[in-house]
Amino acid sequence: MRPIAILLMLSLMAPAMAGCLGPSDDEAGIDLVVSFQATNGTLVEYYEEGEYVGQDTVVLSFDFSQTTSQRSLETFGVNRLDGSPGITVNASEGALVEVEFTRHGLHELALFATDGEQQVIDTITVRMESRIMWTETSTNDPISMVLNTKNQAGDQPASVLVIESTVYNPALITNIGGGQEVDVSWALIDDTQEACQSQPGTVEEGGSSTWNTVHFNTYEVHELRITYEDGQDRIDVEQSISIEYERLETAPTG
Repeated sequence: MRPIAILLMLSLMAPAMAGCLGPSDDEAGIDLVVSFQATNGTLVEYYEEGEYVGQDTVVLSFDFSQTTSQRSLETFGVNRLDGSPGITVNASEGALVEVEFTRHGLHELALFATDGEQQVIDTITVRMESRIMWTETSTNDPISMVLNTKNQAGDQPASVLVIESTVYNPALITNIGGGQEVDVSWALIDDTQEACQSQPGTVEEGGSSTWNTVHFNTYEVHELRITYEDGQDRIDVEQSISIEYERLETAPTG
């Protein structure tokens, strides 16, 4: 083929080749930009005298205000990838999407925007941990606490169970005394009813004793028991139990 013919063919092909490198202005899509200051939190459950009294949930905010499109944006939203309902806002009314979390575990979320012709999606991971705050007063028969450490939001197991259990032996008469020391024991029971961890303790009158421990088997349901071994005084119990996960969440945007 002659050089002039080759140059003519290349010049005819150039516009088509350039069009394959990226979308034209008419084909430009959504530029999805979402800002979020946090991707983790801790849910707190409260129990008094063995009865559930409430929970502090966690709300995370996702700001779509920097998302743009050459077409008119219609919706912003966050879908939970576990089958539960997502949250959508009208883009003409706002750009902030708030998501409430009530279950511990690693949550997969899909962040999306639509402009009437297309939808653009990005996925992130959110880490939600759990803490149980437990109190009992004036008892000589503490109630056992059931600890369900199984992930409530996915397959990734929790990494550790952290226990801080304190027994108080209040003075029988304030500033005077008149009571006795109390012997107690703690035990963490697995699903075979075996104690995988235990600890004895003596609580002087007007004093306290604390059992701090961690446990790495989070695949099973456990039971935390405090046994009143010996004494006459009634005791108070305060416990803080944390279910913690490996830090696999998506990093915040700033």
